[in-house]
Amino acid sequence: MISQKQIEEYQANGAICIRGAVQPAMVQTMLEQLDRHRASGGDPATAETRELAFSDRYLYRNHAWMRDFIFRAGIAEIAGRLMVSRTARVYFDHVFMRDGGTSATTPWHQDRPYWPFRGRQIASVWVALTPSDDNSSAVHFVRGSHRWEKVYKPQAFGTKAVWASDAIGEEIPDFWQDRQGHELLSWATEPGDVVVFGGDILHAAGRNAARDRRRAALSIRYLGDDVSWDPRSGTDPIITQDDVKIRPGELASGDENAFPLAWQLQDGPA
Repeated sequence: MISQKQIEEYQANGAICIRGAVQPAMVQTMLEQLDRHRASGGDPATAETRELAFSDRYLYRNHAWMRDFIFRAGIAEIAGRLMVSRTARVYFDHVFMRDGGTSATTPWHQDRPYWPFRGRQIASVWVALTPSDDNSSAVHFVRGSHRWEKVYKPQAFGTKAVWASDAIGEEIPDFWQDRQGHELLSWATEPGDVVVFGGDILHAAGRNAARDRRRAALSIRYLGDDVSWDPRSGTDPIITQDDVKIRPGELASGDENAFPLAWQLQDGPA
């Protein structure tokens, strides 16, 4: 499914689009499940509702339909092979739904500063469940920014991310206003396409200005071989030291319950 050329593109750019990665039937099932989940109000501890927008996360622990998708859709293998890792372990799932005309946006940020890990082999697989383009909240990336060796200060966006206010670091420039000579990557996607990106690349998403259609997507976060536990102040408390059996500095692979194995290379090089 993944070629050497695609691996090289991902490693160089920090993000890549893989077309038709998820079967249409599975996309439709997930969209129906998420519509029901949203209608129910979501999980109280994690769901967020803003103007014409809904998000929720860490659903696979409590919902069989999310577990089935994460472990059977084939996207863990995509993440593992692009990371050049022999394994891909689940961190968490994240749902994003934006109705037409919403003003909700996602500001520029990196993912890894929010998360209690160190390592390069961290990847998110963003699964398009509805069509998306520049006018309907497509995700944009600063090409190659994962290679800058910079860790920017996390922003506390969303009503339940107040924990990020304890973080330290350099403020992120607004690349919408000034690209500073850098190239922005984005893709128009159809249901079943996936965009895979690393934990260090800068990315953001604008409002869904397409009033006649919504943008629904699901992002699964995977951990590779080199990822170690690093519960710093100001990181996401969805999983804390109290929830894991490993100590700071130890590999995430040492706790199968907290970070379950979703894919493993059977033979040959990673």
